[in-house]
Amino acid sequence: SAEDALSLLSLRGQQHRHHAGAKGKTRGSVQCPGSTTDWCAGDQCCPRTAGSGDKTFPCPVASASFDGCEVGHEGTVGALLAAMTRQEKYRFLRGVGWVNGTWDTAPGYYIGDAGLNERFGIHSQNMQDNGQGFRTVSASIIPEVTGWPVALAVASSWSETDTRKWAVALGKEFRAKGANVILGPGVNVHRVALGGRNAEYVSGESAYFGSRIVQPWIEGVQSQRVLAVVKHFVGNQQETNRNDVDSTIDQRTLWEVYYPPFEAAVKADVAIFMCSYNLVNGVHACGNENTVLHDLKGTMGFKGWVQSDWWALHSFAAEAGVDQEMPGDATPNNGQYFTDENLDTLSDDKIDDMVGRQLTYMMRYGLFEPEGQVCQPTDCNESLYDTVATNPEHQELNKELATSAVMLLKNEDSVLPFKSSYKKVVLLGSACNASQDYEAQLAQWDLGSYYNIGGSGRVIAFEPVSILAGLEARCAEAGCAVEYDGSDDASAAASKAEGADIVLLCGATTSTEGGDRKNLEVDQSSFLVAAAAALKEMQAPLVTLTISPAVILMPWADDVDAIVNVFLAGKYTGTAFAAVLFGDSNPSAKSLVTFPRSVDQTIPPCPGVPCNYTEGLFVGYAGLEDQAVLFPFGHGLSYTSFTYAGLSVASAAAESTPDVCKGAAMCATAKVTNSGSVAGVEVAQLYLGFP
Repeated sequence: SAEDALSLLSLRGQQHRHHAGAKGKTRGSVQCPGSTTDWCAGDQCCPRTAGSGDKTFPCPVASASFDGCEVGHEGTVGALLAAMTRQEKYRFLRGVGWVNGTWDTAPGYYIGDAGLNERFGIHSQNMQDNGQGFRTVSASIIPEVTGWPVALAVASSWSETDTRKWAVALGKEFRAKGANVILGPGVNVHRVALGGRNAEYVSGESAYFGSRIVQPWIEGVQSQRVLAVVKHFVGNQQETNRNDVDSTIDQRTLWEVYYPPFEAAVKADVAIFMCSYNLVNGVHACGNENTVLHDLKGTMGFKGWVQSDWWALHSFAAEAGVDQEMPGDATPNNGQYFTDENLDTLSDDKIDDMVGRQLTYMMRYGLFEPEGQVCQPTDCNESLYDTVATNPEHQELNKELATSAVMLLKNEDSVLPFKSSYKKVVLLGSACNASQDYEAQLAQWDLGSYYNIGGSGRVIAFEPVSILAGLEARCAEAGCAVEYDGSDDASAAASKAEGADIVLLCGATTSTEGGDRKNLEVDQSSFLVAAAAALKEMQAPLVTLTISPAVILMPWADDVDAIVNVFLAGKYTGTAFAAVLFGDSNPSAKSLVTFPRSVDQTIPPCPGVPCNYTEGLFVGYAGLEDQAVLFPFGHGLSYTSFTYAGLSVASAAAESTPDVCKGAAMCATAKVTNSGSVAGVEVAQLYLGFP
């Protein structure tokens, strides 16, 4: 009979597994959950248990794709939950690794660690910041990892392909450094232009853009057996009073503006959500039943687990949907909530749901697989501090991503790219030759530079290329000469600019977690205003080169011929600027933020606890439709031109609908032609109004 055949098949599988006297523990084998005598290794089946539904199931360390047993990996999870003790399960529900009562991690631990010292081949969760690269918490790590551009810079290419490449590289570097969980990406839609963490948030001002770009990021990272943590859920649009500010947001605005990037993360099968520090509609986000249980796990159908941001809990929030307290250890200002005493009050079913979500995703993405396995804390010092994760391929990708992030915002009379007649290039401003102080940044966690932000999202770029160095190197090839003055003095700048063929003025600023920016100006704004006014009547073209974490004001804009900006671009900042200025790369980046003419066109951080999102749907560019801004969302020039023809809008149900439109309500198509003289990349954009 069919049943007998199935039994024989299962028996043969078990006989094969125990061949050559392998019954009992052997090298590389793990105990089958639910059995005291059976051990397995690799793609083999474990015997039936009640936890597996009385069916054979894959060995815990079997490959994620293995399907040779009576039931799949869900059976393994069931068997594990039935065999694990409560204390073993508790290890997944709270982190370890911080020295209790301090802000320091213990030796051999990552920023976050959970699930240590388990049986059955269950691996630990080794969590490290951040969504922009491997966090450089010590001097030894800085040269070992890639100093990428910030997330907002990479996203400015609007390229899902480049985003996926970057995410794959991130995943590879995290695994090389022993981490199997990456604390990113950040996807919060920008509401406050001064937001200290806007550089980390890939959505910019657009919920739709964020929902498109987050999916290849998550898929790329998780393809490398590294789980992604999408953050910060939800209403985290400012750093000012971030632990106490109460974001009051109506339901329509939540679902149409702030939820879409998170919904897209669920569709991309992200493993983990991180809840934020702030309150949402009167309740802390880490413990908010409406947002976490009803909206996220209910309506959105999220199947992974929710972890708190570090010390973001204010109560024992397990019944409110939080599955894991991080980092799990107390500080002088923060207590512990997922204690044995509190966890003991939960039913077995609740505990199994919280742990089962974690085991399911760890198994689905290969975290149990022994091949290329990462270290187990506390034995991780070598991976953390002595392993080189970057490589020439990643450095080349880093250079490409930085170059693709450079935005050409203004180019009157096509003064750029450089002409062969530009022999004397005058470079003015201290930001043109910005230093990178490793020691100062390591001594102050929230200190950034003109190459990277501060805070937990910081990846200190190793030996970054300044604008001066990038231009000098390229001029050496092109036969031009760079003359430089870094005094930030307008009179000295005017003297240096005499006889120049082109003059470049530099300005920059940075930002950090833990506080919003004090203003929207570059640090050298007064110099740029004065120098631009003094030099605007000269014959040589006048160009400003700016580096910013996100939005900046440009009060000098009307006095210069061209404006080039990049969001904090990492190691190859100067190389990227040079490539665009010389025309080696035709700029195609489009701004994900609005550059306003006045700070009055932006929403400031809420100064106190109440924070009413009274603008509703009209966030960022959506609230500025009838106002004249300096450069709008989506703006970015090219050295070539494009023409659009044949615009049509039709039902996506039509037979002729392109595959990319399948499942949409309507499909808009147009023919885009490069009508210029050089190769270029165009990003076609269509904007819809709110009904």
